[in-house]
Amino acid sequence: MVMVLIVEDEAMSRRALSSLLGVLGYTIVATSSAEEALRVIRAGASPEFALVDLDLPGMSGIELIPKLRLLRPDIQSVIISATYRERLEKAGDDLNVPFLSKPLHLPDLLELLRGHTPEN
Repeated sequence: MVMVLIVEDEAMSRRALSSLLGVLGYTIVATSSAEEALRVIRAGASPEFALVDLDLPGMSGIELIPKLRLLRPDIQSVIISATYRERLEKAGDDLNVPFLSKPLHLPDLLELLRGHTPEN
């Protein structure tokens, strides 16, 4: 099963994205903070993808992604945010990860996950 880690502080967005991807057959681990996401990874979760909100309480998504890479280099991180790409670049975007604007466009998200469908 393909596992997706969702790191999103907005409860409604987190639930909606979890439900949608769950219906499509993905195994979902959803957290409301970067710190919680790190605890889940340290506890043994093995997601193939991490959908990471940029603006999180406490540690930001930009701070989280390098920490995820240290723990699990094989995780493909994707930044999801309502902010503009220019803001991300100003914040020092050297993360080299895909960026999807909120509200998420489902075909774009599924394109990123393609090749890692639940049937594979």
